[in-house]
Amino acid sequence: MGRTTEEPLPPPAIVGVLDTCPECGNHDMRVRVVDGLSVHECGLCEARFGDRRALTSLADAEEARLQGVDRAVWPLVRALQVLPGLCVRKSAGGDVDVRTLPLVELGATSPEALHQLENLAKSLRLSAGALRLHWIVEVEYQHHLAFVLKPRHPGGAVSLGEARDARIDLEVLGKHLARDTQLAWWRHAGDAAHGPSAPGGGGHGGSGRGSGHAGGSRNG
Repeated sequence: MGRTTEEPLPPPAIVGVLDTCPECGNHDMRVRVVDGLSVHECGLCEARFGDRRALTSLADAEEARLQGVDRAVWPLVRALQVLPGLCVRKSAGGDVDVRTLPLVELGATSPEALHQLENLAKSLRLSAGALRLHWIVEVEYQHHLAFVLKPRHPGGAVSLGEARDARIDLEVLGKHLARDTQLAWWRHAGDAAHGPSAPGGGGHGGSGRGSGHAGGSRNG
């Protein structure tokens, strides 16, 4: 999330007229600036009003803090943690300054995990054209079977461009995954003994470092 400040309500000409809370009628209104956008907050009932993007960003930041998750990866974690048969074991949002890449590690809790992982791979395939990096689901063994969603990287140093692109991709992936999980092809995964497949099909790759991976293709 961008820099957030809290300050007394500026003159109406700057932020618009909102000196009374539409919810409770209180006159103690404050403004918080989120990514350059104003959010009006009531000092009594804490209702918020303003640009939808700023309101969403503020709400996401507070949810992430309560969950102990990096704000950048929270929308993706939120979409993944409700999938039946899977659980989120750990996550990282990556860091541009120290050049690390984000990841979400998933674990299987029931046989439904296979259908959900297949759908996740399909979602990555469908989203590939909107992503800057090639994202994969890699199977690893770390005292338990783990499925790690992350950008594909050959190892070694991560470039500044890769770190930046990965952070941008996180937002795109979070939106696309939240969308795809509501579509019929995802919700009916496994029905009727593998009914009609999702558009675009799924991708899979070979093994690397003793692990297999599946993901979307930038050219597929």
